[in-house]
Amino acid sequence: MLRNITFTELEDMLLKVGFIRLPTTGSHHVFQYPSFGALIVLPGYEKKAYVDVVHLVAVRRILVENGLIDKSAFGSLVEKISS
Repeated sequence: MLRNITFTELEDMLLKVGFIRLPTTGSHHVFQYPSFGALIVLPGYEKKAYVDVVHLVAVRRILVENGLIDKSAFGSLVEKISS
């Protein structure tokens, strides 16, 4: 089950997995996994704003499809962050 986490918490998780934050000219947030170019693009969340569940699902899908994490590990990570 996906729980509420803040943008800062999600950003920290992505950076720990190996993503880097790319500079942008807009208000959105772009993260790239350098070795094979996987991209995650999120709307311009404020640091303490809760991430919408649809965006968490999209992030999980990108991580799972690129072999960076398995589904249960993502759920456990989100649960650990939000507790």
